[in-house]
Amino acid sequence: MQYNALVAICMDVMYTSNSEYSVILQGGVNMRRTTPSDSIAQLHKQKNAQKTSTCLVLAFWFGAMIVTDRLFGYPIMQRVDSFLAILYFLCTPLAAMHFMENRRSFLGMLAIANLLAITSIPLFLNWLDVPIEIILLRHVVSLLFAILIGPSFIQPHGLAFFGVIFYNALCFYIPILRGGRLDMMLAYIVVTYSFTLLFSYFFLDIMRSNVTRISSLLSAREEAEDLALRDELTGVFNRRYCDNLLRILVENDVEKVLLFVELEDYQKINQAHGHLVGEAYLKKAAEAIKEFVRPDDILTRFGGQQFVMILETADIQMGQSISRRVREGLSKIMPEYPNVSIGITKIVPGITEQAVLVNADTALYRAQNASAGGHIAVVDPANPRVEAAHWETEPGSQPR
Repeated sequence: MQYNALVAICMDVMYTSNSEYSVILQGGVNMRRTTPSDSIAQLHKQKNAQKTSTCLVLAFWFGAMIVTDRLFGYPIMQRVDSFLAILYFLCTPLAAMHFMENRRSFLGMLAIANLLAITSIPLFLNWLDVPIEIILLRHVVSLLFAILIGPSFIQPHGLAFFGVIFYNALCFYIPILRGGRLDMMLAYIVVTYSFTLLFSYFFLDIMRSNVTRISSLLSAREEAEDLALRDELTGVFNRRYCDNLLRILVENDVEKVLLFVELEDYQKINQAHGHLVGEAYLKKAAEAIKEFVRPDDILTRFGGQQFVMILETADIQMGQSISRRVREGLSKIMPEYPNVSIGITKIVPGITEQAVLVNADTALYRAQNASAGGHIAVVDPANPRVEAAHWETEPGSQPR
């Protein structure tokens, strides 16, 4: 190969990012890494549960107020509480539903408007015909509701949320200023509300800081775990991941086909062109193999110039078909170094990890010694000593 072609391979690999590779195993085994989409879906699920719980709490709160209003003779307030209790009870299933982004924004605006309406109850003190002490005590609870509901729809550190809290405070203090009196009961209520307001805002600020810190730590942990399970050079899963996955498959009696791939000419490339080109060849080889694996298949670098593929199938013939395509793709990377050997075996119920690796290594050894050209060999775990019936060689190749 010309020097310019070798340089092109190196440059292409250096500027090609490794794509994320999701692994989903069937048969009750799942070793899939958590992707950002999974995290977002889980976050939406938690937020929906929080909204549902909040609606139920509000419905029960106003239901309890209906009983209290009836006992102490506040008919207007009873009708208001009845309307709000029914409204929140009916909104509970809506809070659990998933809506498009524009509808979620509209529902969020409705929730904030409803929250502001509840907050405005003290402004209608004279019309409700309820003592100011009762209204203000209820308003302390409305502050807590604002703290619970607001962050579900608006940023807790943004101007909009500050506006909701500020409006809540205005609706509390305006009736007091209008009344022009402050007895012992009102003084206690004012002090309680004021400290609740102050504590709630600072509590949210502390909680937001802790959530940010925890999110950063979780992201760093996920990144470290991902690096620990991936090969630094090629970006595919590493030997540790392969061993762990093989152990889980064996323990769960999952039946799958395993391919053991070896790049026969890797050492020759290192000797002829240097280690930089050799590393570029390994990267391109990993990328070439990825093109022939399905989303549920797993590719790992077992070590050196060896790769292990665990296929989402128990069909040996499917494994042979994929092996032929993989060999063909690898032979095009550097045409003067086309030799690739692939050993095929199966993970079957009752087998051990060591037996799987021995069978795979045996298949690879038979493939390497089958001919001087390209090689594919199979070891059936039920009859590991049977050889020739499963050998495949390139047309025109001769036995060694």
